[in-house]
Amino acid sequence: MFRHKYWLLLAAAVCFAIILISGLFSGTGRHSKPNAGEGSLADEPIPEAGAIQKRLRMAVSMQSKEFALLQQLKEQYQTAHPGIEVVLENMPDETVYAKLKKAAQLGEAPDVMLLDNNWLSEFAALGYLLPVDSMLTTGLQAEQMEQALAQVKWNGYLWGVPKNLDAYVVVYNAKRLNELGEKPPATTEELIALHKQTHRPDEGKYGVYFDAPDGRSFLSLVRMLGGAKTISKTSPAELSDPAVLKSLESFLFPLSDSGKDDGKTLSRSFPQEGATWKPWEQLNQGKLVGYITKFSDWKMNDSAAVVMDKMPLPKDEAIWKGPWLTGNSFAISAKSESGKEAFELIRDLASTGALLKFWNAGGGLPAQASMYPAIKNDAAFKTVAGYIDMDDALPAAPQRAKQMTVLQTLLESLWRGEVSFKTFMDRTTTEWNAIRTAAAK
Repeated sequence: MFRHKYWLLLAAAVCFAIILISGLFSGTGRHSKPNAGEGSLADEPIPEAGAIQKRLRMAVSMQSKEFALLQQLKEQYQTAHPGIEVVLENMPDETVYAKLKKAAQLGEAPDVMLLDNNWLSEFAALGYLLPVDSMLTTGLQAEQMEQALAQVKWNGYLWGVPKNLDAYVVVYNAKRLNELGEKPPATTEELIALHKQTHRPDEGKYGVYFDAPDGRSFLSLVRMLGGAKTISKTSPAELSDPAVLKSLESFLFPLSDSGKDDGKTLSRSFPQEGATWKPWEQLNQGKLVGYITKFSDWKMNDSAAVVMDKMPLPKDEAIWKGPWLTGNSFAISAKSESGKEAFELIRDLASTGALLKFWNAGGGLPAQASMYPAIKNDAAFKTVAGYIDMDDALPAAPQRAKQMTVLQTLLESLWRGEVSFKTFMDRTTTEWNAIRTAAAK
């Protein structure tokens, strides 16, 4: 009997030892998942060749050339991090905001998202993002442009890692300007005069074009026409000044004086881009005299036929302080189960070497100050450098994205001729104020 109990005790001890050793070497002894940024991938077991341990989903909205570069950088990251697979999705610019917000609401957002900086504070306020303060070391933060960091701050935290900055500019057909004996307009008044002189849509010729149904493009036109009078800290722009509204209406509806305002004037004057009508083709062919577009878009489509210049302002106004700059930043979903790995991917994509490649691919102004010595002599950079220093470096309020959505919806109604210009302006102002009031409660 004694001998039987002895063997039972010995067997139990051996089993306990096996379980203890197995736990120590298999890693199951970890009782809590590390927070993003903690630990090191070196702590993880080396995966077998071809084995996938973690899959990171990443969503962006990029033009084809820049997205091709991102795919190359992704492959390099996967080679350096065996066991991690990165799945990329390139979403259309016009749908990316709605799709990512819906995915975040459902808890299905990609691990990494490239967000417009105007959306970051809203996504953060709704609890959709993971703060990255603990990941961004003091050194990494010091490398970022002040204006870029300001756009990813909200409620005392950082919610994204800046990738690039951008600004609206005006590009002109060089040959048409030469034929008219003109230089790029130095003031808003000169640009309006050029627009009215050359705008003949019935003949297939257009003055200064902008993407009429696009809210950001519209706001750039508003700021150019109104200058300092349009600055607002609570809305995308101040739209109450009568002189600004008159100037804007005159620019949008230059055909109304000839009795052709049949509700289709806006769509006739500023055709929507499509398969058969592309603004860059029209500009290169000299059918457009000018085009209000983003700096990054110009950089993607630059040619010898066009010349780029900064947006003019009303006479006697210098470049005024305000939210000139836009930008994009990498953010991590609050629902991601691979925060540490997501940040390491972002750190690779936001490195000096990667940002220089994005710059060369037309991806906007680098968000790191250390980049500028390498591009300071670039003619493209010199043209827009003034925008950087004059920007107020203010974070976007959480209600900004909602206000922009309202503007987009009403602008499309105006473009289709469903509402008058006055109705459009009144509704926009009223709904912006309602959103601002609700956000302040």
